[in-house]
Amino acid sequence: MINSNDKILIEENGQYQFDFSTLEYVWEMDTLTTGVMLSDVDFITETNKDVLFIEYKNANIKDAVKPEAMLKKIKHGDFYQSIARKFYDSLLLFWANKGNEKESPIVYVLIIEGPSLDKKIRRQLKLKIMKQLPFKLKERLTDREIISNFEVYDLAEWAEKYPDIKITPIES
Repeated sequence: MINSNDKILIEENGQYQFDFSTLEYVWEMDTLTTGVMLSDVDFITETNKDVLFIEYKNANIKDAVKPEAMLKKIKHGDFYQSIARKFYDSLLLFWANKGNEKESPIVYVLIIEGPSLDKKIRRQLKLKIMKQLPFKLKERLTDREIISNFEVYDLAEWAEKYPDIKITPIES
């Protein structure tokens, strides 16, 4: 299995760092799929109970060009399909590299921040994206569970749910 030696990673905007140092491994998917036509999540890691597929979107960052554009973007079906595709493409690569041989539950998490993205909107996002994910395949077509859960959190909810994986602003 691919394993990143550095477990403190900086997200693509260079504004937040993700600290996975308490976990066995973390995959930074962008570094693995450069030059390949895959749409991938940002990180894959494993806690003592779950494999986490993590996608991070933040329009509340310093110097954001159009922070209000995030709300417009999520009101279009393409956004839901894009977030779902990230799961599928990442799962393909993960399983191809013998990821999750223990068959731990796979949880996909979208961490999203932006102006006007309140709990109600995050709930709507969750419900619409869940319809695009393969929750019903286990009972019909597969020997193993493909996905166990999908959640949409803001940074505060993430910190409460996963305190071992700290996301902190980078001091400038």
